[in-house]
Amino acid sequence: MDSCYDYYKKNTLNKMRLALQFSYILIGLSYSFLLLNKIYFGISLLTGIILMMILNRPNKICFHFSNTKINYFFYTFLFFLSCSTFNSIIFARSISVAIYLILFILLGLNLFFYIQKKPEVFEKIINILIISIILNILIIFLYYLINFETYTLRFKGILNIITILVLILTFFRNKLYLYLPIIFLIPSLILSDSNAPLLGILCGLFLNLFFFFTNKIQFFKKTAVFSLFTFFFVFSFYNLNNLPTKFDEESINNIEFKIPTSLIDPHRQFIWGFSLEKFKNNPLFGYGADTSNFIDDSQKIIGHQATGDMTFIPSHPHNFFIEILLELGILGFFSFILFIFFVNYEIFKKANNREKFYLIFFNGYFWGSSLVNFSFWLGWWQGSYFFILSLIATQIFLTKKDYKNS
Repeated sequence: MDSCYDYYKKNTLNKMRLALQFSYILIGLSYSFLLLNKIYFGISLLTGIILMMILNRPNKICFHFSNTKINYFFYTFLFFLSCSTFNSIIFARSISVAIYLILFILLGLNLFFYIQKKPEVFEKIINILIISIILNILIIFLYYLINFETYTLRFKGILNIITILVLILTFFRNKLYLYLPIIFLIPSLILSDSNAPLLGILCGLFLNLFFFFTNKIQFFKKTAVFSLFTFFFVFSFYNLNNLPTKFDEESINNIEFKIPTSLIDPHRQFIWGFSLEKFKNNPLFGYGADTSNFIDDSQKIIGHQATGDMTFIPSHPHNFFIEILLELGILGFFSFILFIFFVNYEIFKKANNREKFYLIFFNGYFWGSSLVNFSFWLGWWQGSYFFILSLIATQIFLTKKDYKNS
């Protein structure tokens, strides 16, 4: 009888171990599933994380951060997000995206707490993820090479996230061979005619250069940071102030673009100008998350010769800064920015100098490419930010722990 019980117990444990290994594979290969379908990506990542936590349960599920300051900004953001949602022009649409944003944040938080206590699990996931990303960029490169003569949109959007994953592989493993995938990335970006990843790379490099020089000149650091924010504010205000402000037929036909169309194309200038004018009508709480293309006149055809049959807001404002400002209002916008900033700042304080460069580059890339990219509320894009950030944070905290123990 005891031998039967022992056999059953051993068999059950073996099945659980296999299921755990399968969960690591699902998480690590999630971006390979993204090449097939964005829904497959979500199913793979969520199933993997949930299965892993069910089979090897964490001590507790966390609904708040361990840092008081982050909690303050998190709950402040939740409050203003709730106000915006209840004030939404389409409540059902806003409540759904608000819920999954909160779930992404909490999932990333719990993943971080879980895998930082299980370094062997983290190592397995990272190993599978590295193999997956290398295969992904190779597949994308070969696809564009084979279809060189025919313009295709396939993988163009996905390349936005694959690019940053390729560029931070060496963060997780400081190995020379992990620079090789960049050889396949560069022609893929050129052949796909992807502008958002290039803007993201430039923003990431600029912030890294800024950090490098301010780090070298300690006494100049506070002045430099203040100068950067002042320059960014003045530059943004100047350009935003030069966007179109009148949208009647006569004004559109006689418009003279103040911002060079080589810098910002005519359609984006109309989208951003229209969005900012609408923002003025509801500045505190906005129109509600993911509702910008349902605002009055947003689906009206612009009617300018350079925009053809395009509308004022085709699906979203194509700029996360303007999109969040328009949909969550100034209160939701600033509470979100402060929340993201202080989450990263707490990670930054634990990082060594090398890790700081990667963390800055990752954020510069993600938010920089989001200035001309698809909607912030796109699930796989939004979820990727909190998933990758949790992996980066885990690597930083584990490195610090190893350093202390050595």
